[in-house]
Amino acid sequence: MQMGKDLMGEKKEEAEGEARGIERVDGFSDAVFAVAITLLILTLDVPAVSDMGQLPSELKALWPKFQGFLISFVIIGAFWTSHHTVFRYLRRHRQGLLWINLFFLMFVVMLPFSTDLMSEYNRSVCAVALYDLNMIAVSASLCLLWWYASYRHKLVEKELEPALRRHLLLNFFNMSVVFALSLGLAFISPSNSQSLYLLLIPNAIILEHMHRRERKKAS
Repeated sequence: MQMGKDLMGEKKEEAEGEARGIERVDGFSDAVFAVAITLLILTLDVPAVSDMGQLPSELKALWPKFQGFLISFVIIGAFWTSHHTVFRYLRRHRQGLLWINLFFLMFVVMLPFSTDLMSEYNRSVCAVALYDLNMIAVSASLCLLWWYASYRHKLVEKELEPALRRHLLLNFFNMSVVFALSLGLAFISPSNSQSLYLLLIPNAIILEHMHRRERKKAS
């Protein structure tokens, strides 16, 4: 009887330790996201004008940078919500997960720089391609993070639905594909390639519809 109680106590302590470890990693990740999304605004400089009549034209000239800020703010926000979703299902963590998460955050932290570069030189193939490569790296590492955590229920709850696992994988993979398409178009028309980011919205809606239909069939 005592051995059973000791075993239950050890399992409880282990579960609590795993929960604290996951909370620490998630909290650290949230802090990195907060810094990255705040640094985006530093890509915008207040125009210095001597004549107030020049201000409208100076603000108009800032539009490419402001556009880059808006796009990256929304996309980083989407990555944050996706990362939060992943960690909501985690029950355990391993060294491999920590390293994949670190690489994911490294690419997130690079986004303010690649955003500033792309906004400043939005007609440059090099600048736009670098931004798209940064986005591909973020989305691909997030996809790898979820695959590593959910493969054979390695680090997630055993009750996790296979349909949900596939749905999240497809969502993260969809991001990589859209940015890869944008990268290809950047070599033809750098300034127009960013319009492909809009594909993220209908693709997400389609994937959500497919997921709901799959869940209805399963039930």
